[in-house]
Amino acid sequence: MYIGEFCKLTQTTPKTIRYYESINILPSAQRIGKYRVYDKTYVETVRQIKLAQEIGFTLAEIKAWCKGENIKKGLPAIVIQQAISDKKSDIELDIKRLNEKLKLVDEIGQELKNSTCRLDSSL
Repeated sequence: MYIGEFCKLTQTTPKTIRYYESINILPSAQRIGKYRVYDKTYVETVRQIKLAQEIGFTLAEIKAWCKGENIKKGLPAIVIQQAISDKKSDIELDIKRLNEKLKLVDEIGQELKNSTCRLDSSL
């Protein structure tokens, strides 16, 4: 398929596709004359990239996954699985930290509520 149809299927623009190719997260398309030609593998790869972005991965992180990998058949599943596992661990750690902060905020709020120190509003 040509780039126009490819972009419709992936809900992207030709500029986005060319950018993905330039940063090596999408393999360069084969050409017929001056036209780029894409197959289903490219569609799946772009969908994977977009899904990864939706769950918080940056293009730089996705590019790092691809470094040294053969991406001609799409993003390697083992690489994606490891990245997802790492992201899940990061999110779990963030949740733990936020829960600790929430607990501290509640404790400080309770201390202030029970405090005998009151601001005099007439000052």
